[in-house]
Amino acid sequence: MKKIRIVILCASAMSSGIIVESIKKEAPLIGVDCYVECAASIRYRDYDYNKVDVIMIAPQIKMYKSQILPFLKERGFDKIPVVDINMRDYGLAHGKPILLAAIKAMEEGNND
Repeated sequence: MKKIRIVILCASAMSSGIIVESIKKEAPLIGVDCYVECAASIRYRDYDYNKVDVIMIAPQIKMYKSQILPFLKERGFDKIPVVDINMRDYGLAHGKPILLAAIKAMEEGNND
């Protein structure tokens, strides 16, 4: 079984909770052992990135990516793939395509 650890950075870690639950529901259906949580973007400097394989950026904080990426690089976390979540999938709480995007990024080592 494939394993993946994901953090979703979002505005206040509220709406992303719905995404987290959707991903948790879909993961076993596609044979994935998935740990996923969300964190408010305002706390991105305090988050422990040692425990994740993929960082996902919620659509409402996409504009902060230009601050988040340099921070990750200076802390030595620039090898962790950072993925923008598709706005439509996020808005409709479609966990499966979001999870598949995270898996693809992890396997390819993407930093889109």
